[in-house]
Amino acid sequence: MALLRIYPIIHREKKRIALEIDRYMKGSDYDLITRNLPERLYSKTKGLWHIPFRHDYQQWVPEQYNFISDLEFVFPNCPVSKAPHPEKEKPITEKPLVLIKIDTEKRRFYVDHGYNPELFSTFHQLKEGMWLAKQKNWVFTGKNELYKQIVDLIKTKGFNIEKKYVARPQSIDITPQKTQRQPQAIELPQSFQPFLKAYSESLILKRMSPRTCDIYMECFKRFLAHHLNSDINALSYRELLNYLKAQAAKMHPTALKQTIAAIKFYYERTLGRDKMFFALAEHKKVELSILNLPFDDLKVLIDGIESPGDKLLLLLVYHFNIKLSKICTLPKEAFNIFDHQLCMPGNYVATVKYFQGLVAECHKQYRLNTYLIENNGQAHTLTTLKGKIYRVLAHYRLEDIYRKQYEQVLKHTDFSVKTRAMYLGAFMKFLKYFNYKHPAFISDEDIRDYMILHREKSAAHQDNMVSSFKFFFEKIHNHTLSHKHVVRPRKGFHLPDYFNQSEIAAMLDTTDNSKHKLLIALGYTAGMRRQEIQNLRLVDIDLNRNRIFIKDAKGNRDRYSLFSVHLHDLLNKYLSDHKPKIYLFEGRQPGIKYSTTSMSAILKNMAKSAGIQRNVHMHMLRHSFATHLLEDGKDIRYVQELLGHKSIKTTERYTHIVSDALLNVASPFDRMVTQTGFTTNKNHSPPKPK
Repeated sequence: MALLRIYPIIHREKKRIALEIDRYMKGSDYDLITRNLPERLYSKTKGLWHIPFRHDYQQWVPEQYNFISDLEFVFPNCPVSKAPHPEKEKPITEKPLVLIKIDTEKRRFYVDHGYNPELFSTFHQLKEGMWLAKQKNWVFTGKNELYKQIVDLIKTKGFNIEKKYVARPQSIDITPQKTQRQPQAIELPQSFQPFLKAYSESLILKRMSPRTCDIYMECFKRFLAHHLNSDINALSYRELLNYLKAQAAKMHPTALKQTIAAIKFYYERTLGRDKMFFALAEHKKVELSILNLPFDDLKVLIDGIESPGDKLLLLLVYHFNIKLSKICTLPKEAFNIFDHQLCMPGNYVATVKYFQGLVAECHKQYRLNTYLIENNGQAHTLTTLKGKIYRVLAHYRLEDIYRKQYEQVLKHTDFSVKTRAMYLGAFMKFLKYFNYKHPAFISDEDIRDYMILHREKSAAHQDNMVSSFKFFFEKIHNHTLSHKHVVRPRKGFHLPDYFNQSEIAAMLDTTDNSKHKLLIALGYTAGMRRQEIQNLRLVDIDLNRNRIFIKDAKGNRDRYSLFSVHLHDLLNKYLSDHKPKIYLFEGRQPGIKYSTTSMSAILKNMAKSAGIQRNVHMHMLRHSFATHLLEDGKDIRYVQELLGHKSIKTTERYTHIVSDALLNVASPFDRMVTQTGFTTNKNHSPPKPK
């Protein structure tokens, strides 16, 4: 039996009704009904759904969940759990509620006031706490005087206070029992010590955790013990694959993954080889999941469709989520199928009336023989019904259904936000070109012709298109693309452009704006990407150690980079002038990140003022950082770590800029001048008369 607590709350200065359930399961009957309630919203801070306030909520809300038998309704503000009669109902005069969450372990407390501008302004003027934009609440240090001051301020403003302590999971003792057999130590010849030393140094350099280091080292020792008579550094991919295949037959899947990771770490990270892939486990298949559209949203899409049969089919598939095999067998007299056969999500009364109206229209317009959805008087098969759905989507150009379906699939992948947006954008443009024809009806020749139209685009643009096509066609629609028709463009080799140190100094001298100067200097001193500068917080700068913590960088990897001691005064001046709250660089509103467009504009203006004529961009600061470190003779492995490159191959492209051949080899023109004494500014005698 689930317990649903129903009570009024204040959200953004508006009275709402909270729906707090003790056991929430995504996809349950409660979840489906709640998601289809009118104007429903979800509060992450409170962890509950809420709907607009109505005076008869104690009677109206239970009616929406009337067919759920294992749900008990509780009204905390009423002495009786049952809904009272309308004539006995009293108006609610409850004061707004402010939630204070106390974290005793970290000695801080959080204040959630529901977007009240008066309280926000009051807390902002205190200059004691910090506004967490993502969590939508304030955080304060756990001082008793400050806590009492905050409580008094809240009460003075006429708010009620609810206190809650942050519960943390208890630590679990995972110490192995003495009876467990400890793994035997692996003894290796002295000749293998250089391999172990290089491996250990790489693990420390990559800042692996102690537990990961122990696991990797154990797996690597086991690998070395199996190849005592082999040259470890000369083993081929085929030999490594054969070893792993043999281990897969007798290892637990987790131990096999650890062994693969340990071997890949040595050959890719320590030796700098190309990436290796060992497909020893079956990959999880990415499939189209069931798309559930709220009734109101779907109704907007299908109201413009004239055919009641097409409307009914889309309603059955994308709102009721009935299996296609079941739709093929639905009887023509299907007015009351949701009373006993099927469970209807959402607003039961309104949806049933709409559904019954469509069934009546189908009876009136079509001569139905046996089934509700027929194929020329006969029952549909799965193949013919799928084809009908695809043709309906294409005929009415239902772009929103395509987009929502693909967005749902991409959310279940481990792609970054930018990759998802790139894949979706490229594929939706592709479908638009074919008038939203379903991908099942698009041939390889059509894809080839489409790519020919984009051959004048950059290689990166074409490569993104191919990646998008391969994901959606091969992973989603089970259609393998032909290598003859879908070919990746040949990538050229381009050296990264960078600033020399004189140019950087000249740009920094063009302005007295502490914000602009610090932003450009920081991109150069730490080799940060534009997005990393934007996400940098005040707490990420360690002035004592002169380093910067870069969190959740590209590939979801954290790292540290350098902060120059000569920037301390500039940083202090900037903080005094602009007083940022959360992020180091903020826009006009406190706590809001500075836009990357503004960053690029600042660099371009400074470069133009410094007399730099070529086209510049923010990433050139990162290129300059790497190039100048290598010019100073720094180890490329340390440069790789400071840049956050996963593969050393990426870092090696900077070595083409800092090439010993360019620095040490003289042009033959120089030798000619030395041997012959030729000078380009020599005055010539006038020509002799003939």
